[in-house]
Amino acid sequence: NVSVAWNLNAIDIILFCDLVPESGIMARLLEDTILTLRRRRTAEESRALILQVAAKRLAEYGLEGLNITGVSQEAGISHATLIHHFGSSGGMREALADKMTLDLVQDLVSSFDGKMSQVDMTQNVFHALSAGGHAKLIAWLAVEGGRESGQSDAVAEGFKKLLLSMKILVEARDEKDLQNLILLVGSAAIGFGLAGNVLAHLLGMDQSELDSFPNWMTEHIT
Repeated sequence: NVSVAWNLNAIDIILFCDLVPESGIMARLLEDTILTLRRRRTAEESRALILQVAAKRLAEYGLEGLNITGVSQEAGISHATLIHHFGSSGGMREALADKMTLDLVQDLVSSFDGKMSQVDMTQNVFHALSAGGHAKLIAWLAVEGGRESGQSDAVAEGFKKLLLSMKILVEARDEKDLQNLILLVGSAAIGFGLAGNVLAHLLGMDQSELDSFPNWMTEHIT
């Protein structure tokens, strides 16, 4: 009866085997395990995996799911590995917020290039911020105040590209108008994602009326 345990590269492997010494089974198990452990992820791959798991847990459990223990266990890594890449659970949340925001902005820029209608674009913004807990994550960052890792240059650059794309598409508006438009739609979408259902209920609105709000807003700001 042989018990073998490794803890290497944040992977825990435990084998419980009843082996016949001359069978050679243990040797093959050891060889396969070592080869598996040697396939190490790059830093970028590890960060991407952690953020992928974090996004999944945010959608499933809300902000409570973004803890070091839950994310590291589901990602199959150690606490130390997660902290190495993000510094803390707060740093991981900031990185996730940046990624989700950058993905949204890049989608919007692509939408402008593809001449998507303003109604569809507004719908996309509202859906992206209300689905998956994105709005709640942004609100958490705003309430906490400050950032452990600093403002993401990639996100800032993404907003510059978004503003430029809007200026090209909507020639009649000056830059200040476009900045205010982005601020208005973004703020409304975040509020919609945070408390849209609650406010709609208090106002006596049904689900179909709530769902039509992005369209109504688009009609009144264009």
